[in-house]
Amino acid sequence: MITFRQAIDLVLGSSLKLPCEDVPLWECTGRVLAVDIFADRDMPPFNKSAVDGFACRRGDLFPQGNEQIEKRFTILETIPAGYRPTMEIKEGECSRIMTGAVVPNGADYVLMVEDSEVEDGFMKIRAGNKNEKGVLSATRGSNICYKGEDIKQGETIIKSGTTIGAAQVAVLAGAGVCSVRVSTRPKVGVLSTGDEIVEPHITPLDYQIRDSNGAQLTAQAKSCADAKFYGIVKDGRDELFAAIQKVSSECDILILTGGVSMGEFDYVPQVLTECGFKILFDRIAVQPGKPSTFGIKERAEPGKEIVEPLKVVFALPGNPVSSYVQFEMLVRPFIMKSMGGSYFPKSIILSSATEYKRRNSERTALIPVTIEKNGTFTPVKYNGSAHIMAMTLSDAVAMIPVGVTRIEKGETAEIFILS
Repeated sequence: MITFRQAIDLVLGSSLKLPCEDVPLWECTGRVLAVDIFADRDMPPFNKSAVDGFACRRGDLFPQGNEQIEKRFTILETIPAGYRPTMEIKEGECSRIMTGAVVPNGADYVLMVEDSEVEDGFMKIRAGNKNEKGVLSATRGSNICYKGEDIKQGETIIKSGTTIGAAQVAVLAGAGVCSVRVSTRPKVGVLSTGDEIVEPHITPLDYQIRDSNGAQLTAQAKSCADAKFYGIVKDGRDELFAAIQKVSSECDILILTGGVSMGEFDYVPQVLTECGFKILFDRIAVQPGKPSTFGIKERAEPGKEIVEPLKVVFALPGNPVSSYVQFEMLVRPFIMKSMGGSYFPKSIILSSATEYKRRNSERTALIPVTIEKNGTFTPVKYNGSAHIMAMTLSDAVAMIPVGVTRIEKGETAEIFILS
């Protein structure tokens, strides 16, 4: 049996090398960027007004340093966003300007509209709209977003390996990237095993249960890969062999659930070996998930010393909390790394809002918890790895290290926020 940290390292060290493809901008969300993206122009591309107001010269507003004088300014034109100014600002002049519009030449300050008033076609500073000293301060920002202050042309704006979200889509669009180079999504096949499980639409007999793991793992896999559920296979060597051969021939990643413990009919590890998988581990010192198994099929290319994984298999326990948590802690990070990304559930250190106790401390425990508004965590009612309802009530899992049997109220633990 290996430690949980060793299991994570073995899994991530066996990631696949997936090819790349080009997808339209509108379809790249959730994909992993395969190339660096560079800015094709400065952002902002011009000096633009950050507010509605009047573009003028700071020296005209504040000729005596930090205090303005009573003065009227000639309004030359109105500059809406999306139009080029036609007139340069000179002494005693200003132009009405809208948010996002190009600041005209000669102007280095935009007086906010609420600090101004217009009278007889002239603009002046609004009386009474001043600071505690009775003046409008010259030390205020200019209300101008200067050309290139966010991004300079040629700068890297998104790095390869980034998982693309809505913010990245906006940056890509702003850079004119309409076809995005990303890693292909791996094909994942999910297979449930066990004589006792039936499809969800079937009313189970008193000695049967509905298969929830197949639907659960397929849903988890679909959030980061192209996943397909291949159904339920009974606990028989021939049936398992045929099913594993079929799924592994069609998919990059095979996920099985059930049949990996020490029972008389738990054939999965042996059959995986017969199907050509090299088992890297079949026991982890973690709770839930002790009998989790990971194996690879290797790709040996002539002339290459390094042997790369061609296919991988995750054989997860049949209890649903085990399969759910181990997918998030092992399988999802593996999938993301295989696509060139870098992912592990975000973790934070929080104090416990209550006392937590456990009897057996030989394994690392991952227990479902809620995160409270005051920044503490509370373990939820949890009856063991078959209690999947606990995951619907939790926000995260707390990691309880080997050897720790008790966490006192106020003591800290590492909390992992699962997807």
